[in-house]
Amino acid sequence: MYERILEYIYYVVYGGVTVLSLIASCYLLFRRANAIAPDITSSVRLRRWTAAFFASITLCHLWYLPMYFLTSPDDVMLGY
Repeated sequence: MYERILEYIYYVVYGGVTVLSLIASCYLLFRRANAIAPDITSSVRLRRWTAAFFASITLCHLWYLPMYFLTSPDDVMLGY
């Protein structure tokens, strides 16, 4: 029973990291000013590269998400 609770906590953390990286990517793409210091504007190239990095993290997390719901070890190895 406790193993399942830890497993569910792991799913929640995994999903939370996925959502946070998606939010960070969208924020960097659509926001021009800095949230902490609005008078400082970063370069467009830097924001786009960083947004692409966070988007790749999101896609990697979404790619491996179905692996947690597969039951057979052969299916998991096929997914990897």
